[in-house]
Amino acid sequence: MAQTPAIHVGSDTRAKSQADALRDAEFAIRETGLAVTFSSDPHIGGAGDLDGSGVAVLVTCLPQGSRTFIEVVGASDNSSAAEQARNRIRTITMGPPS
Repeated sequence: MAQTPAIHVGSDTRAKSQADALRDAEFAIRETGLAVTFSSDPHIGGAGDLDGSGVAVLVTCLPQGSRTFIEVVGASDNSSAAEQARNRIRTITMGPPS
């Protein structure tokens, strides 16, 4: 049986607009050293190498009144790389609790 990718997910809401959250997610993907591979409202995705492993990420930003629900998914054959990608992008995209 082939190795299956590990998937790490994190989500929360923040007091920011959907546009701001998507802009922050794009910045976070690039800041993490990944390439933005697609953008289709309400999603933005990226892929590349992190610590020698291929990773893919997906960020979903859904408006909820004055807040935005943000979900960050990291996937890789290397569970640690998937977790790192998710954590780095989540931290930058979400910013401090609000």
